[in-house]
Amino acid sequence: MELLKRHIHWLLGAGLLVLITAGVILYMSLKNDSNTSVMPPKMPLVKEQVTPDSEEKQKDLSPAELIMIDVQGSVKNPGVYKMKSGDRVIHAIQRAGGFLDSAEVRSVNQAQKIEDEMIIYVAAKGEQINPLVQSVENENDNKLNINSADVSELQTLSGVGPSKAQSIILYREENGPFTSIEQLLEVRGIGEKTIEDWKDKIEFR
Repeated sequence: MELLKRHIHWLLGAGLLVLITAGVILYMSLKNDSNTSVMPPKMPLVKEQVTPDSEEKQKDLSPAELIMIDVQGSVKNPGVYKMKSGDRVIHAIQRAGGFLDSAEVRSVNQAQKIEDEMIIYVAAKGEQINPLVQSVENENDNKLNINSADVSELQTLSGVGPSKAQSIILYREENGPFTSIEQLLEVRGIGEKTIEDWKDKIEFR
């Protein structure tokens, strides 16, 4: 009986020693793993690219750069459209949905620059175009549109320098387009003699 108790005590002691040894080994292993862990590399920052085109699209157009034109005739969506100064007839037709199959494409000059309050009429195939209207349009082509001319174009008028051209544009922006030649007298530096000289050289479209 006494011998059995000794064996039990011995087994218990040996088992306890094994548990302690295993615990120490496990602790040392975990400690070494934590010391040798590798930090993940930092990912490079990606900066958003801003192109000149995207910056240009964010800019608001000034009132002087916006014009209204009327597209009629053989186009898919006739109507009045807001365009940008310097656009061409082809751009206006594209805004109106393009030509109909029945359109006489040669009835308009697609490369022509559009102007404020301009009417673009696309004739149908076989349609007769009023020659009187065409002759008036050709005559007006030689005149300067005082409501859409820029600084350099205004200086082609006699007596107009950079300062006076800016005054004309400023008046348009503040009061709207000119409707008569007499209204030009309200612009500083323009008198009766000046508008008498301009009457056959300007128009108010």
